[in-house]
Amino acid sequence: MDMTRLLRPLSLFALIGLSLAILASLTDRRVNAVAPPEVFLPDYGAALERAARLEITHGLGMSGTRVLSFSRQDGIWRFEQRGNYPAKQELVTETLLALADLKALEARTTKPKWHRALGLSPPEDFGKAVRFRVLDAEGNILAAILMGNEERSEAEASLQLTSIGPDLRNFYIRREGEPQSWLARGRLPRSPEPAAWISMDLPRGPADLLRSVSFGKGKAAFDLVRVGEAQWSRPGGLGWFVGFADLQPDNVASVDSIAFETAQPMVLRYSNGLVLRYENVGAASYIWSRITASASKKASAEIQTLAQDLQSRYAGWAFRFPADTAPILLPGAEQLDRPLSR
Repeated sequence: MDMTRLLRPLSLFALIGLSLAILASLTDRRVNAVAPPEVFLPDYGAALERAARLEITHGLGMSGTRVLSFSRQDGIWRFEQRGNYPAKQELVTETLLALADLKALEARTTKPKWHRALGLSPPEDFGKAVRFRVLDAEGNILAAILMGNEERSEAEASLQLTSIGPDLRNFYIRREGEPQSWLARGRLPRSPEPAAWISMDLPRGPADLLRSVSFGKGKAAFDLVRVGEAQWSRPGGLGWFVGFADLQPDNVASVDSIAFETAQPMVLRYSNGLVLRYENVGAASYIWSRITASASKKASAEIQTLAQDLQSRYAGWAFRFPADTAPILLPGAEQLDRPLSR
């Protein structure tokens, strides 16, 4: 048999196969190999200064959803689900900026049936996605995304992170209403707890100017008086003073929702004329306080203005504290007559 005649067609087939392989290697691409945008929400970044409302929606499974809404009023971000109490300004601002700084790293699936595996199903659909929406004063949507699972592990995603947002992480996202999903990098907070978003600042005067504290009323009333730079009239005075400086509420509500009829007063007087009055009442495993501010008649105009500002901000609100703050908010005289341990 003439082998030369057989080699010619075989060589031709080999040449065709090689050509197809080269062509395939040059044109081969993954199904979802869409070029990622340099910035995920470029139009939003340009309109950021118009942001007037931030909505964050978390899925709660069978319990529905939890919406955290913040609106800018008179230059202050307020928490709508807490009666427009001031939100944690740094965290809201960090969230708005983080949305503008999102980077898409790689394209992922466009198939809706696979979104659940990435944590990108809508929260209303028993999904784990967290929806972020930013709107302007007219209600126009400036940005709307769904944030899903982190690339590494959901255990890390559940950790409570810093007060001004988490570190840079890789997670899955997609625009609301669009099937294309992405692996992105950014810093967006995940906490669904309202307490994480509330401004927990309390009215306090300068610590070195606090001169006396009056507790209780009637025959049960007693005083704690400062008699030196770090000395107080009762052995537990310094411990109380340190504990008060660390005092921080974990929730806020309207004063109308708390019964203060049996509240015990705690009145702080400062040498500059500022007077802060806490009314504290124990309720189950919490202590609630309402706070008013005033100034003595001899106080300067500056202190009078400060007292008015504090009164305007804190009047009408009740602050919740853990029960273990009772030695600070509801102490007995016998407690302060011995060193107070915290």
